[in-house]
Amino acid sequence: MLRSGWAALCAAGVVASASQAAASVDMFTLGNTNGGDGGVILSSGGGFDVFGADNGTSRIFGGGPLSSLTTYTATSSGDQTLTFDWTYTSADGAGSAYDPGGWVLNGVQTQLSPDDLLLDSASGQLTLNLSAGDSYGFYIYSTDSQAGRGDIRITPASLLEAEALAVVPEPATWGLMIGGFFGLGLALRSRRRPALA
Repeated sequence: MLRSGWAALCAAGVVASASQAAASVDMFTLGNTNGGDGGVILSSGGGFDVFGADNGTSRIFGGGPLSSLTTYTATSSGDQTLTFDWTYTSADGAGSAYDPGGWVLNGVQTQLSPDDLLLDSASGQLTLNLSAGDSYGFYIYSTDSQAGRGDIRITPASLLEAEALAVVPEPATWGLMIGGFFGLGLALRSRRRPALA
């Protein structure tokens, strides 16, 4: 009984280490206003697409459609500089002026998409210098929530940026994980010893 209790304690230490390490990652949150159906599609390599509303059902007393703001934001876990490649496209037949998109820092929106009725795509690179506690992210503002969505694709500019958003355990976490594995190994080793007659 003592051995199984020791093994359970070691396993709990490993689980606690993993959950503590996960807490240091910037966690993004999706937001929509006025019942919009905008969302996010995650892709491999740490990238994602934020797309605007196109449900066209948000109306006031039979009037015109309501605008909808789709945001995907996080709070910076520390001082960091992140560089992203971005590509904006609009499926709205009237051009990108009806579904502008861009980035947001501490509640201030900065448009990246072209503000033109004839253009429906643009791309570039964005570098954000963040301090701990800064709120940052990306948005699509659907002015009419119909006739096609706007979409902004965000990808880390390099492997280093993708790793900056990955889970990196702190030194104390490494110590706890190593101690847990050591204890688990001791418990398993003592279980394998044959009884002497």
